[in-house]
Amino acid sequence: MFWNKKADPTPLGVALGDLLMMLRPTSIKASIEGNALIARHEHYKIRIEVVAPKHRESENGAIRAVVRIVTELPKPILELFKGKEAESAAAFNAFAALGALTSERGTVYIGSRLTIYEAEDAWRTLHLPLLMFTTICGAEAILGGIRRTFTSEGPRGGASQWTENDLSQVERMLSRLCVCTTGGLGLTAEFGLTEGAVSAAAGDHKTALFQLMADQPHPELGGGLFCLLQMPHQLSDEKRLQQVCMQLNNMEMAGEDLPPHFGAWCTGKIGNNPAYVSFLPNALHSASGIAANEAFWAMNRAQWANAMLASLGVRS
Repeated sequence: MFWNKKADPTPLGVALGDLLMMLRPTSIKASIEGNALIARHEHYKIRIEVVAPKHRESENGAIRAVVRIVTELPKPILELFKGKEAESAAAFNAFAALGALTSERGTVYIGSRLTIYEAEDAWRTLHLPLLMFTTICGAEAILGGIRRTFTSEGPRGGASQWTENDLSQVERMLSRLCVCTTGGLGLTAEFGLTEGAVSAAAGDHKTALFQLMADQPHPELGGGLFCLLQMPHQLSDEKRLQQVCMQLNNMEMAGEDLPPHFGAWCTGKIGNNPAYVSFLPNALHSASGIAANEAFWAMNRAQWANAMLASLGVRS
């Protein structure tokens, strides 16, 4: 039996039964228990739980359900974080692909979140592939990165399936809303965070920098699409920055009317700034419009993060 009589294969209209069937040919042992799918890897367990939103109505339309993906880390990995949760998470989240090292009440786990709206019709073309590959390799991306950090094992290379044409298509859509350019296997955009802010090149300091890079393979997953959103906020205290990144990852898991959370906040590359990283493995190249979705999710995430950072006393 794939699920027992008490389990619901479609809690709140989310077809967990579809995910279960897609995982069946893999080595992952999965079952549906109540409103959740439990996926058991060899050394850890993932819980994909469907919960009702606290507030169904939102600015972006009625919310059908929230899917939270939580990976329980193996005990030897948990030992690495004891007493230095924020510091270690900020460092290792640089390896994040589809989930973030998150600390809650002293427990570190890898978390992702998907908010599904009533008006959306993207289950089979986008949401299901995202959930499937997060279940298969979301934790492996970070755990593999940690392993390679402490061993002599080199990074895995590999070409990306995303092409210049793919990025040009994103540029054509995104350039209607912001400054956006492409070159080779890269795309760069700037998202204004205040009224009238357009580009740092024009002297604006209230823009977030977003990049898509198809020439940056993941050290564990190989070829794919690297997505990087850098906020302009700079903190002079490195420990404070690490703590802020942890708080943002916590907020991403708790939030509901937010873009899908399949990445991680970590230390950026423009000077002690928070940044959101995500990596789409080649297997997700066929997911409908996923690169364009990543760009639009980043645009909305930049606005949300700007407000959340201000609430934490961090201003650009």
